[in-house]
Amino acid sequence: MKFLKLAEAMERLEGISSRIEMVDELAGLFSEATADEIDKIVYLLQGRVAPAYKGIEVGLGENFVMDAIAKITGYSNETVSKIYKEKGDLGLAAQELVQKKKQQSLFVEELTLEKVFSNFLKISYASGPGSQELKIKLLSELLNSAKPIEAKFIVRIPLNTLRLGIGDPTMLDALAEINMDEFKRKNQRLVKELSERYSDEELHRQIRARLREQIEAKYNIHSDLGAIAKKLKQNGISALDTIDITIGIPIRPTLAERLTTSEEIIEKLGKCAVEGKLDGFRMQIHKDENNVTIFSRRQENMTFMFPEIVQGVREQIMAKKAIVEGEAIAFDENTGHFFPFQVTIQRKRKYEISEFAERYPLKLFLFDVMYVDGKNTMEMPFLERRKLLEGLVKKGKVVDLTEMIITADAKELEKFFNSCIERGLEGIIAKDLKERYIAGARKFAWIKLKRSYKGELSDTIDVVIIGYYKGKGTRAKFGLGTLLGAVYNEENDTFESVAKIGSGLTEEQMVEFEKMLSKIKVPKKPASVVCELEPDHWVEPKYVIEVIADEITKSPVHTCAKDALGEGLALRFPRVLKLRIDRKPQDATTTKEMIEMFKMQRSIATEQSSGSEKGGEA
Repeated sequence: MKFLKLAEAMERLEGISSRIEMVDELAGLFSEATADEIDKIVYLLQGRVAPAYKGIEVGLGENFVMDAIAKITGYSNETVSKIYKEKGDLGLAAQELVQKKKQQSLFVEELTLEKVFSNFLKISYASGPGSQELKIKLLSELLNSAKPIEAKFIVRIPLNTLRLGIGDPTMLDALAEINMDEFKRKNQRLVKELSERYSDEELHRQIRARLREQIEAKYNIHSDLGAIAKKLKQNGISALDTIDITIGIPIRPTLAERLTTSEEIIEKLGKCAVEGKLDGFRMQIHKDENNVTIFSRRQENMTFMFPEIVQGVREQIMAKKAIVEGEAIAFDENTGHFFPFQVTIQRKRKYEISEFAERYPLKLFLFDVMYVDGKNTMEMPFLERRKLLEGLVKKGKVVDLTEMIITADAKELEKFFNSCIERGLEGIIAKDLKERYIAGARKFAWIKLKRSYKGELSDTIDVVIIGYYKGKGTRAKFGLGTLLGAVYNEENDTFESVAKIGSGLTEEQMVEFEKMLSKIKVPKKPASVVCELEPDHWVEPKYVIEVIADEITKSPVHTCAKDALGEGLALRFPRVLKLRIDRKPQDATTTKEMIEMFKMQRSIATEQSSGSEKGGEA
C-alpha cells in the first residue's frame, strides 16, 4: 500500500465527527490492506509502531522534527519555528513548507506504508552515540520523498499528535464491519432470528455488535489490536479461537462499579468478599520462570522501576508461570499505615530508581490471579481464585495478600470499611464470590465504596482535560485559570464536557499544568470532543485528573449524557485532587457512570428527605 492512501484516509478522518462515518472510512481502509499491512496501519493510527506493552516509542522532540523539516525544505529553523507558531501544528507547518520547498532532491521515491513504518521503527530503536543524527536522517529521508499531505502525518506520528479522534472502540467496530459477511455465513440461524425482529439497518447494527463483542473479548485478554487485526486478515473470524492468554501480553483489567452504602452492597451481592481499596500502583505481574514483567493499568511495562517487587515475586510466588494482579503502595511497617498516593507516585520514575526504592520501598498486595502454570483461571469463581492465590504466595517481606473478610452483614462491612479508612486507605472493594474475572469491563462483580466528606459526592471523578481558560486577575501571571474537563462516552468513543474546574490547584501546580498543557494545545476542537463551550485553548485529550465535587447537577451548557437524558450533567463546585498519570483518557469516568451516580445521588436525597419528614411527624 502506498503511504499516500493512508495519509489521505487520515485527512478524511480528521474532518469527520460522526462515529458511523469514521467506522465506514476505517472499514474501507482495512478492507484494502493486506495481512502484512493492517497491523502497521492499526499501530500508526494508535500513534505508535508496536502495542503499548512493548514500550517501543517513536517519540521525537519538536526541535529534532524542525531540524529535519528545515534540512529537506531549504528553509531556516527560524522560518520553520515561525510558521509552526502561526499554525499551532508542526504537521501543518511541514505540509506548507514541503509544498513550497526551495530545493528539490534527485533521490525521491514514492513512499510505501512499509517504508514509512520501517523508518519509524528504526527511529524507535536508535540509541547511544550518533543516535540523534540517525533519527534526523531517517525522518529527513521520509520527508524528502513526501508529498505535502504525507509530510503532515509523517511529522505528527513521532510527535504523537495525530488528533484523528479515533480510539480502540472505533477500530474494533471497523474490524467487525469487514468480517461481517463471514460471520453471517457461520451464524445463519442467528441472522434469520434477528431478521424477523429488526429492520435491515438495525439488523446490520445488531450483527456487527455481536461480532465486535467477540473481537473485543479477545482484545481484553490479548492487548495487541494490531496482531488481532492481522490474524483476522489471515484466517478470518476462526482466528479468534486461536487467541488466548499469553505470558508477557497484558490482560485488560476488570473494573469496579460503585454504590454509596454498605446496605446497598449487601443487597446487591449478598454474602461477599470485602477487601481494602489501596491508592497505589495497580500492577499486573507476569512471571515466567525467573523472568518477571510488571505492567501498569495502562499496560506500560514498568518492570525496571520496581526492582524490589521483581525480586519479591521471584522469591515469593510459588509457580513457574503465573499472571497475578495487585496494588503496590508505600507502606510503613512500623505503624501499619499506608502512605498517601503523593508519596507512592514518586516511585514512578526513569532515573534515581535505586535511591527512591530505598527511600520509599513498596509492598505489593495481591488480590487476584488469572493464570497459573498453563491454566487460565479467569473463569473460576472469585472465591476459588482467592484460595488458589493464597496457596501461591510464600510468606516474605515484599509480597502479601490484601486483607479480606467475607460477610453478609452490612454492619460488619461498615466496620471493616471504617477500619480501612483509619489506616489511610481509600475505602473498600466488595466482590461477588461466584463471579469470574471479567477483563476490560466494569460490572457489579466488583463494587467500590470510597471515603466521602460532608457535602461531597461519595466518590471521586476521573476527568480528562480537553481545554483551559487563561488566568484572570491574580491568576493572570500563571497563564492558566480554569480547566475544562470531560468524561468518556464508551459507546461513541468521545469525550463529553462535564465541568470547568478552577479550584484545588496551588500556584505552583497552575504553573506546572500550564507548561504541561501548552505542549498539547491544538488550534481547534479535537474530533473526539463533544463540547458546546469554547475555551481559550483546546488541548488534545491526554491528561486525567481526579476531581471531587459537591454533587452532580443538570446542565444546559455541558454535553455529558445530553443524548441520553435530553440535558447535560455537570459537576457542582469541582476541585482538583491530583493528576492521575496512571490513567489514560479512556480510563476516565464514563458517561454511563455519571448517569448512574446522578441517579444514586437523587435516590439518597429522596431517602433523606423521607427520613426527615418521618422524624418530624414523630
